[in-house]
Order: sequence, then C-alpha cells, then structure tokens
Amino acid sequence: MEEYHLIIDCGSTKTIHIAEILEAENLPWVIRKLDELLPIHYQQAKKILISGAPILLSKVDNQPYLEKLSFLRDINIPVFGICFGHQMLGLLDGGEVSLTTEARAEETIHQLVPEDPIFNGIDQNALFHEDHCESVSLPNGFIKLAESNSCDNECMKHKQKPWYGVQFHPEVTEGVGHLLIKNWLHLCS
Repeated sequence: MEEYHLIIDCGSTKTIHIAEILEAENLPWVIRKLDELLPIHYQQAKKILISGAPILLSKVDNQPYLEKLSFLRDINIPVFGICFGHQMLGLLDGGEVSLTTEARAEETIHQLVPEDPIFNGIDQNALFHEDHCESVSLPNGFIKLAESNSCDNECMKHKQKPWYGVQFHPEVTEGVGHLLIKNWLHLCS
C-alpha cells in the first residue's frame, strides 16, 4: 500500500480541515480515530498529524492517551500536533499540562524564532485562531518557537525528532494557518 499522511482524530470538529489542506496539496491521507488506532495504521504513515480534542488533560487521567500514543517514541517520522496533539507531544517528553487563560478567538502569536522554516512567509506577529483553556509546559527535549498572551508555549519543535506542536489551530486559520501546515509538510519532506 502507498504511504500516506496519517491524521489521528482525537475528537475535534476541526479534524476534517486538516484533511482538506492535505487534499489541496494532492497528498494521500487517512483519518483514524485515536481509540481505534492500530500499529498497521502508523507503520504505513509517511507523516502523522494529531488533532485537537474536547478533552481537558489537566482534569483527566492522561495515562490512556499516553499509552495510545506511546508508539511515537519508537518511530522517527515527522509528527505535527495541534492543540491536544501539541499537549500530548509535550506530555510524552515530560511536560505538564495546566489550566491557562481561556482563548476562543484569533490571537497574536509572537514568534520567538522567526527564522524557523515553519514560519516561512508568515509575519512575526500573525493572528491565529485559538480554542483552548490549558497549555503544556515546555519539555526539556523541545525548543519554544512562539508564545501568546494566553499561552506561554504556543509553538515548539523537538531538538532531535521531527516533531512540531502548536497550541493554536492553523487548520481553521485561513491564509497563514494553512501556510504554516504547508511549511511543515515541505520542511519534513
């Protein structure tokens, strides 16, 4: 079977928009629900994108989610986490999730490392759609790339693995959000 981009659907209503961006780029993709994820699904994946979720990780037992995504530690393919996906990447590397200021609108994302290729073509203080009330601390294995007034860790990348995470929602931010995902797709080719 042909390699594809695996979208792990963690229950977000925005997941389909990730698929629409991949479709527009003529890239093969498959959506799999987190609770139905099997090894064969990620063994054939070229890249993995993890969606947001209607789950407050600071209020639930994280262990079932960590177990379901623990395979990420053992593979070396590009991973892009959005919101819940971002938080899970942080938790897998020792970060902690806590409640933050609620943000449910567009917000300025302040790039701390604007020369990172994930931000190619994006203004240093661009607006992105937010939909969160918690955040993950920066784990030791990551570099913080951006922050906002509501969240200290808006964007991060792993120091050795091809992992990126964003707390905001580029999949529903027209223009710059779609560009950010395309930048990730190309820099991880």
